[in-house]
Parts: sequence; structure tokens; C-alpha cells
Amino acid sequence: MTARHLILSLATVIVLSACGGGDIDDTPSASESLAIETYIGSELSLDEQRCILEGTRVLDIEPERIAADDLTADEDGELLAIVAECLEDPASFEPFVDSLIAGAAEGGTNLTRREAQCAIRALETDGDEEEILACLSDETLDSIEDPTIDLLSDQCRRGNNQACDELYRSAPEDSDASIYGMTCANRLPEGTGFTCFDELG
Repeated sequence: MTARHLILSLATVIVLSACGGGDIDDTPSASESLAIETYIGSELSLDEQRCILEGTRVLDIEPERIAADDLTADEDGELLAIVAECLEDPASFEPFVDSLIAGAAEGGTNLTRREAQCAIRALETDGDEEEILACLSDETLDSIEDPTIDLLSDQCRRGNNQACDELYRSAPEDSDASIYGMTCANRLPEGTGFTCFDELG
């Protein structure tokens, strides 16, 4: 996953979390407020409750089902997106942060909770790519896969020893990819480096 793909993934999570308007005039009932706050796990402002309630109406999810934890996986995902959009600080909503962390992990990037929260806040304030990348530690940035590194790793795994040498030279120092190239796809002992083609042909 490239840095651009990570940023696009983060942006997609924010964009997909669109609330259906949030301009309702009525105040949520006590049972509606309880259901929403139970789902969120904390107290919310009246505006946040109204926005979420409007979203549940658009999704046709009854508050009683929310309180009873009787939602399908799809409904839960849709409600999660609405909640994230309705909250003043979606980075404080643990399930939303967890879903971002899980989505990034599926793409090969392991985010810490702090990094995910920082990236969400940067997106919420229309941060640019540089601002979002500033949220990530050097270790996380190193884990974001480069397509060239992926290609070299694949070719090295398939026995192209020149690709192994190039992978060792190109990958970030001491990264898994660099070590993989140095060991000629685990065919030579660590510490060899730049000799895959010479040693193995």
C-alpha cells in the first residue's frame, strides 16, 4: 500500500461516513437518547444525537434494536459511518478508529491508535497529504509498501537474484524487505547482502 493509497483509504472512510442531513427539529426521546448513547458509549450533544437519530431513520433502524444490540453486520457498519460523521470529533469514537486501523492493516499498514486518531483529525480539517503523513511514525511510514519494493520482492521470491540484490539496495535500511533481499529470499544467511547474483547466479 503506497502512502497515496493510505491517504485515499482514510479519505474514503471519512467520505463514506456521510450523515443524511442532520437538520431535524425534534428532540430525541429518552429511549432514543439512551439507545444512541449506549451504542456510542458516552454522552453526546443534542446536535450529535439529532444527526445520529436522523441517520437511523434514513437507514430504517429502530432505536430499540440499537439498544438491544440486534443489528446486522451491514447495519452496524452503516450506523458506524453515520456516527463518525455526526460526532464533533470522530477520532474519539473507538469503533471508528478501530475500523480505520483494521482497514489499514488489510492494506499492509499497521497504525497505532494515536496515528489513526491524528489522521482522522487531519482529514476532518481538510488536511493535505503532508499533514496526514506527519501523523505517522517513521516505522509506520517504512511499512507502507512501495509498488517497486513489492515487485522486487515478488521477483526475488521467484528466484530472480538480481532483483534480490536490487531489493536490498532499494528497500529502507533494516526493513523486512531489505533483509529479504539481503538473504536472497531466505536462501543465504543474513549479513550477506549484494551477493545473491554472484552467489546464486
